[in-house]
Amino acid sequence: MAKDIFPLPFEIPDMHYGHESHLCVASAVGFVKNNTEDYKKYVRDPQFVCKNCGRAANSAEYLCEPEKL
Repeated sequence: MAKDIFPLPFEIPDMHYGHESHLCVASAVGFVKNNTEDYKKYVRDPQFVCKNCGRAANSAEYLCEPEKL
């Protein structure tokens, strides 16, 4: 699992392991809006899509329920 790259400023009950590394958290904590250029490195040349939220990423470890594109 990826290291916690999007640290949460709040608790999420029943959060699964590694969720701090997922793109849905990046969006929820404002990372995408405030760090757009950094965010692009996670979504450039996507190879996986999340079956939960539909986000695409270049690594499965950045998604909650990844599926190969």
